[in-house]
Amino acid sequence: MIHNGKGREQKKEKFSFRSYITFYTRFPIPWWLFIASLAFSLINTEVFLAISKYVIRINKGELYNSVIIGYALLTVLNAAISMGSNICGEYGIQKVTLRTRKLLWDKILHLPMREVERRQPSSLISGVVNDITQASAVIHMIFSTVASVYGFVRCCVEMARFNAKLSAYMLLLVPLAIGVFALVGQLQYRMMLRRYESLNTMTEFFSEHISAAKHVKAQAIEDMETEAGLRAIDERYRADVYYAFMEVLQVFSNTLYTSIGSIVIALFGSDMIRKGQMPDTGINDFTTYKGRVDQYQAEVLTHYQTLKGTQGAMQYVGVLQEGPEEDLEDGYDLPESQPEQDIVLDRVSFGYVPQQPVLHDLSLTIPAGKTTAIIGSNGSGKSTLLKLLQGIYSPDSGRVWLGKTAVDEVKLAQLRRRFGCVLQHNPLFSGSVRDNIAYGATGEISDEAIAGAARLADADGFIRQLPQGYDSDVGMGGALLSGGQRQRVAIARMLMSNPDYLLMDEAGASLDHKSDMTIFRTVREHMKNRTIVVVAHDMRSVMEADHIIVLNEGSLEAAGNHKELLGTSPTYRAYLQLQGYALAGEEVSR
Repeated sequence: MIHNGKGREQKKEKFSFRSYITFYTRFPIPWWLFIASLAFSLINTEVFLAISKYVIRINKGELYNSVIIGYALLTVLNAAISMGSNICGEYGIQKVTLRTRKLLWDKILHLPMREVERRQPSSLISGVVNDITQASAVIHMIFSTVASVYGFVRCCVEMARFNAKLSAYMLLLVPLAIGVFALVGQLQYRMMLRRYESLNTMTEFFSEHISAAKHVKAQAIEDMETEAGLRAIDERYRADVYYAFMEVLQVFSNTLYTSIGSIVIALFGSDMIRKGQMPDTGINDFTTYKGRVDQYQAEVLTHYQTLKGTQGAMQYVGVLQEGPEEDLEDGYDLPESQPEQDIVLDRVSFGYVPQQPVLHDLSLTIPAGKTTAIIGSNGSGKSTLLKLLQGIYSPDSGRVWLGKTAVDEVKLAQLRRRFGCVLQHNPLFSGSVRDNIAYGATGEISDEAIAGAARLADADGFIRQLPQGYDSDVGMGGALLSGGQRQRVAIARMLMSNPDYLLMDEAGASLDHKSDMTIFRTVREHMKNRTIVVVAHDMRSVMEADHIIVLNEGSLEAAGNHKELLGTSPTYRAYLQLQGYALAGEEVSR
């Protein structure tokens, strides 16, 4: 069943700050690593302050061995503690990135098919590969903020102890810093949002167009593709320029604040020196503490900018995570020992786009244990009907029944495992032939079972002629195999799953007629007394079916066997004539 993210509407694309924070409750966070990093940082603050005292003594000319040795030891200790803090923090960041990627991947796998198609696979890829890397920055930022606040307060206390009056002047500049950094933070949110949108756009473009390289070359349209690619690159370029400008602005705001502070120290410090309220080295000594205060203050305010930046970068991931998803285990169990039952569509309507239905008020029966062929013109809803049977899509209205069980009330995982499906173009995955045939099969999988499925699919012969036989690599998407070889491997894979119901959508389109009919008859014999649904244009396969359904513009024109349809279906008769069959009453010959 499909759930729509705690009742939220699918069209809602806004990702609130509350949702942004809630996202981090969806996976386990390695708190101990971040706490360890925080502990190291807090200790390092005290080491920093101790180093500052040694720096002041050195500036005053106290070049004693104890001072130099103390300064050197604390500097080494500072480096060691910093390394420990960074190791814990970075390891924690990678752990968070790993877990958020797993979380997003699981979400993508459970998206309803409509949502996958609406968002486009290339955008989903970009979300897993690029956007999710920003998730870990927030966790680290929280602990870094605590360490920075602690360091800021401690350094302010020490600075005030050294000179309270001059410290008060410096603290008056804090609101200015907060205002500047808040403004930059808001701009950074927009910048990161724009940057990641452009990255997604570029990723979508190149993943789609590079995969169609054969078509581009066949049409000799490289120049056209070059121009289109340059537009996608240019969009990313403009976003990166904006990003670079924002980085410059951030550096400028830091420099401006630091410069204003230095001017204030120079003005008021020199006046205090003239009045004898501070020693001659007072400005240098005070600046030592102020440098530490500025450092921690900048860290605190930069964390806010980081927060806004990651919120922009995580916009797409957050909206996706809040969206609808399928619960494969929600619903009733399908009885394991239940004999095959008729598949019934009761007044089913469905469309991929609202107000543009593909199927219109369709009612029909697919008899159990028989081979049913479905024919119709392109766009009549043949392939769509098969997707509804598997629960890949849900009807907009009406219901699909498996015997007396409504498909929308049963567990999707159990329903889909009852069906095996072979399409006109079947995806193969990088790996061996053996891995692809065994893909999706459960239980113990023997080499003999894999070879047996390959023999039924007329694939064993060519597989054994490959350089490494069943261990030969098929390449990405099966690119190292021919179209007919890929189809045979896909049919073998389907047979390995031993389904109760078999759906074949133009499964023989990549095969020659002899191979197609040989495999079709072998599969029918192997699945004897089980339900087979075939979508085909070749009328020789259609005429061998026990039951034939004719669709016309998404509606049922007729259903029956060959002889019955000769008298009831003009479309059926037209298909026979179009493929060269001479009709004489109910006699058909070629």
